[in-house]
Amino acid sequence: MGTFVLRRFPAWLTVVIFAAYPVAAQENEDSAFPGLVEVSGFVDASYTYTNLDDSNTFGLDQVEIDLSRNLGEIGTLRADLEWVSDGRGGFNLDAEQGYVTLDLGLGRGEGNYPTLTFGKFNAPIGFELLDAPDMYQYSHALVFDRGLPTNLTGAMLSMNLGGGIDVAVHLTNGWDQNVDRNKEKTIGGRLGYNHEEMGGIGFSAMHGKQTELTGNQTVYDIDLTLTPTPELIIGGEYNKGKQEKDEHRRKFSWNGYMVMAHYRLNDVVGLTGRYDYFNVSFTHDPLYIEFWWDFPISATREQLSRGVDQHALTIAPTFALTDGLGFLMELRRDFSDEEIFEHPETDELKKSMVNFAFEMTYSF
Repeated sequence: MGTFVLRRFPAWLTVVIFAAYPVAAQENEDSAFPGLVEVSGFVDASYTYTNLDDSNTFGLDQVEIDLSRNLGEIGTLRADLEWVSDGRGGFNLDAEQGYVTLDLGLGRGEGNYPTLTFGKFNAPIGFELLDAPDMYQYSHALVFDRGLPTNLTGAMLSMNLGGGIDVAVHLTNGWDQNVDRNKEKTIGGRLGYNHEEMGGIGFSAMHGKQTELTGNQTVYDIDLTLTPTPELIIGGEYNKGKQEKDEHRRKFSWNGYMVMAHYRLNDVVGLTGRYDYFNVSFTHDPLYIEFWWDFPISATREQLSRGVDQHALTIAPTFALTDGLGFLMELRRDFSDEEIFEHPETDELKKSMVNFAFEMTYSF
């Protein structure tokens, strides 16, 4: 289905754009809804290589179309539609985000009012952002992939308290669950501080039951951004979490961190370096476990009982060609004290793997 929709993509986009024109034509300078429909998005393509099996491939990783509508003084509407490679030559169509944002002041104009976000939205937790145009390298850190949700579905109240302090509280279905699979909800929030010149820091927490078969899951996360000079961005994150016993009486915990720096050498060239670490451990495990998240390692009960450490070193030069168009190259080495990286065909386990990527992204 995803391949079929992608094949019809140009016609679909034309319909969306022309559908916006009649509405815009009815507006005038006194309209309360300027710029009724805005269309943006990006195209992300890459070449990748891994030394586990010496495989390499070109690929279209993602196409995203973002639609937004201004509701004047009371809020906005937003929908992000994406076609993402399924890794097998096809594409999956998904709604990454879809929500309404309302200013609870309802246009009164005086005072500081909270904002309500209702629908599906990017999880307000962690340092790294989801989409390729917002990243300083090709891959995400281990903490992003294994210690955090990507999107949340529910309701969020957020408010700027002044003095660079902001707060958000959300009630959702759980981690990346558009439809809840149990009666309980997940509660979470973030408290942040931002300095206009030096950067910011945030503390986030989430707690709740993820599925009907698992116990409560809790995560704490601290993100840090420093901008000591206009050319230099330093980022850091610490993440700690646990899941209580499930129906098989399994229990696991994890912790990890990452540090990165991106230096802009000039208007075209930049350089990113990143180190990240992630540890996961189980109690009362079966003999062989594949993790419930997208975790590209396998481990025995003995390894998990004493904890599995994984490290990753990444370096990525970046290039901004024109407005919206850029490319980067990434060299990444993942390694561990245990043999946990599995050859996709022979099932042979190794202690390290190396990946290379060339990525080109265009935003519009």
